[in-house]
Amino acid sequence: MTPVESPSPVALPWTLVTGALGFVGRHLVLSLMRAGLPVCGLGQAPAAPLDGGGPGGFTHVGPDPRLPGADLYRCDEGDLAYVTLDLAEAAGMTALLDRLRPATVYHLAAQSSAAVSFSDPAGTLSVNILGTLNLLEAVRALPELERPALLVVGSAEEYGPHPAEAQPLREDAPLNPISPYGVSKAAQTLLCRQYVHSHDLPVVITRSFSHTGPGQDARFVFPSFARQIAAAERGTGPAVIRVGNLEAVRDFLDVRDVVTAYRALLKEGISGEVYHVSSGRGISIRKGLEILLDMARCPVTVEDDPERLRPSDIPYLVGDNSKLRACTGWEPERDITASLRDLLEEARKEIS
Repeated sequence: MTPVESPSPVALPWTLVTGALGFVGRHLVLSLMRAGLPVCGLGQAPAAPLDGGGPGGFTHVGPDPRLPGADLYRCDEGDLAYVTLDLAEAAGMTALLDRLRPATVYHLAAQSSAAVSFSDPAGTLSVNILGTLNLLEAVRALPELERPALLVVGSAEEYGPHPAEAQPLREDAPLNPISPYGVSKAAQTLLCRQYVHSHDLPVVITRSFSHTGPGQDARFVFPSFARQIAAAERGTGPAVIRVGNLEAVRDFLDVRDVVTAYRALLKEGISGEVYHVSSGRGISIRKGLEILLDMARCPVTVEDDPERLRPSDIPYLVGDNSKLRACTGWEPERDITASLRDLLEEARKEIS
């Protein structure tokens, strides 16, 4: 009797992640890999070797045989195809989408610092608005039945200042951004909604509030504090933390809970709708610093640093997450103390 051959497994379609080697991008890539999904990352050339520090521990293998023009990066969770491409390259973006034909796209690539946006407003607007436009146009160029579902990440900075008594904010709160970054993200949101209504693109939009956790750049407040504490403990830095405005209140999530929310929204979210990715609770920067100082292994003092103040800042920013929870059933699994502990442990390992 002639044996019957088993059919070859059907290859799963690609998931594209822009900004794949950034803070949230790495965590998202690892989550997707653990689910067995083929992932293509897109973004700038890595600024440093990827095999040390931060989540992932990626090792560059060489050209990726699965995707011409991509580099293969390998980690314990699997293989990442990575394409170095500037979002401003509209033709390159269109060619990549046509070649890749992804089933889903997570658009995380951005200039993501409100503070940096004051020193580079043109670069911030270019990356965040024109980069998103080029991606939307590349998706629109695909045959209608082959267009991927998109999740585009916006920011709570779109809201600007609102009275504390009016918070937590809902998604219908007025937009009043006061930084070039906030302006760029508000424009990005409006652009995405226009493409949903004019071209019927399947785009789900977030307004993500603050998040932190392992792998976050020291440009941001809590990883900066954690690295200064770790250096003081090690004796490689002063036992002094230099700070900006500690009275600002923000709504912080752990980055791993953010990734879970993004995946749930891409699956369950309604195209054209905006969803808050937030904890629903506020914490002052001062309180977060106190939590870190309580974990320090040596005495550390605090000094004001005028250079760390922004030209304008939002005193209180907390988001209502009930729309996200009702749509997806998502709930955060980690509190801010656990996130800060992980940040400090990571900083200690990097400095040891």
